[in-house]
Amino acid sequence: MVKKCITEERTIMLHFFTDPYKDELIYSAISRYHYYTGNIDFKDTLEEIFDKRSIIPSLEIGSNIEALAENIGGKYTADYIINNHTIYPFYSPFLPKKRQKQILKEIKFQNGKGIYAKIGIIAGSICRKEYIYYCPFCAKENIERYGEAFIHREHQLQGVFLCYKHEIELKKYPISKMDVSRLEYIRLDAKSLDLKDFSIDKSKYQDKLLKIAKDAYYLLNQDFNNISKEKTSENYKNLLYERGLTTSSGRVKQRELYEEFINFYGKEFLELMESSIDIEDEFNWLKVATRDEERTVHPIRHLLLINFLQGDISKFFKYINYQYNPFGKAPWPCLNRVADHYKKKVVRTINITQDYKTRVPVGTFICSCGFVYSRKGPDKTEQDKFKIGRIKSFGFTWENKLKALLSNRKYGVREISRIMSCDCKTVIKYANSLGLVSSINTEIKVCEVEQKSRELSTTVENNYKNDVIDFINSNERCTRQQLRNNLKKEYIWLYRHDKPWLKNNLPESIPRGKRNKSENNRVDWKTRDNEYLKLIKEKNEIMLRLAVPVRITKSSIGKSTGLLAALEKNIDKLPNTEKYLSEIIESVEEFQLRRCKLIINNKIKEEKNIKLWEIQRQAGIRSEVFVKLKKTLIDYINMEVNL
Repeated sequence: MVKKCITEERTIMLHFFTDPYKDELIYSAISRYHYYTGNIDFKDTLEEIFDKRSIIPSLEIGSNIEALAENIGGKYTADYIINNHTIYPFYSPFLPKKRQKQILKEIKFQNGKGIYAKIGIIAGSICRKEYIYYCPFCAKENIERYGEAFIHREHQLQGVFLCYKHEIELKKYPISKMDVSRLEYIRLDAKSLDLKDFSIDKSKYQDKLLKIAKDAYYLLNQDFNNISKEKTSENYKNLLYERGLTTSSGRVKQRELYEEFINFYGKEFLELMESSIDIEDEFNWLKVATRDEERTVHPIRHLLLINFLQGDISKFFKYINYQYNPFGKAPWPCLNRVADHYKKKVVRTINITQDYKTRVPVGTFICSCGFVYSRKGPDKTEQDKFKIGRIKSFGFTWENKLKALLSNRKYGVREISRIMSCDCKTVIKYANSLGLVSSINTEIKVCEVEQKSRELSTTVENNYKNDVIDFINSNERCTRQQLRNNLKKEYIWLYRHDKPWLKNNLPESIPRGKRNKSENNRVDWKTRDNEYLKLIKEKNEIMLRLAVPVRITKSSIGKSTGLLAALEKNIDKLPNTEKYLSEIIESVEEFQLRRCKLIINNKIKEEKNIKLWEIQRQAGIRSEVFVKLKKTLIDYINMEVNL
């Protein structure tokens, strides 16, 4: 055993302290100190270390660390102990900045009361550990090297089942906190350790569990004091945007994310990690992790999300300040052909919006020369950076060049358009606005161009008017809305260019009351009722067989069949459909019971033990709600088991 002594620098400093080993919890070092000092009463040890006899030992984090650091002295500071000998770094990157400061202050200077709740170890716990855990290989190596085993902090993390180093399952130490006084520090005794069985159980999730163990260990051993939940969330958004799982405005496409996430891990593995997701729950952990900066999510679930999005955790944190841009990093090339910096990367201003039809990002690039252009993204190759979708403004540099060409009076409109990289009409348009049309040296007169434009416009107008008249004649009882829906382009063009004609030729406007009455005469609601009823029955059967249950509501049935508008507006005309809906629609409690019964059925089918607490957890139901369901579920279990 190696034991380092620290020289006393002031009267209250300890004469010696057993230095914590790498990755050892400070709790373990204190338990060893108590053992070597020969103290019988743990209160004496507490007073020597903390100057208090009322401290309650905390395995994972600890409290009053500042007093401990001062009494130990030497190289130890409170921050050093917290970062290197507690599990706080495992939670830190996923806590809001404000809460980080508050928790650190309490760990350093207060008794630790309420810290676990604030850090999320209690309310947000998953895969909780009631015992101390150890790796047989690590323990054996520690005994051979140091003469004793100690408690590794990475082995105590919730959700970590394997030793990251030896890739074997962790074992429980036979003595737990429940077996001893609340003031006692438990020390790993070699006599109580099981070091004989070194068989390695390779489960089908070995690789995934090992990845989590290694990522968790990585978190413990990095300096992430400048990383908080805010930065982590921002990086999630960047990665989700990069994968097409958010809109350009930053809204997460939760349904698509859920489907890809489930496909990546599988529901069975997520159940093992106590991280199942109910997509219908507005506050399921995946939604909270990707959009809410105030609520906290367990670090294991963050590791699952990071692995899904990035794969490499070190890469995730390395580029945590990276801002994803579908058009790459600034600067971008200016595509103004007449500028001296044409195709040179001088553009530093970009506005990103979203195409309202395709939902793809649209970048608008603004150069200092006044040239503004846009294109759809994202850029997939380097050549994409030199494409223009639309020119929004030519700018003053382009206009000055045009003025110079017009002032020479040597160039025709076609030559100018070639030089300026635009069409002839654009040249004439800008020449006219600059008052230099007469400077164009060409036989093509402006009046001729304008005449051709008018002729073209007249042809379009006549065609559109004929289309409207033909539609009205072919559909004797059509309404204005039907005309507009079928001839959108023609309607809007005539509305803008010849509104009086359109108004005079539209079908007669029918008041809403009469319109509904008229529609009743046209629609065979009885036939439609039977058709809708058949569709909804088929959809209901499909939804009841879904692996992930979905609550049966008018909205869910309507959306999945495409009949939502009809069910909301015309349900009074569909008596059979309305009656059937009233029979199948589930209340929240009925849906909760169905979820629980599905879980029970699966357990009976697989011949597994049925435990109510497991059913509650898998169904994702709050305790106060589950109490109301217990009796019904017990009766259901008894009935099914006895069949």
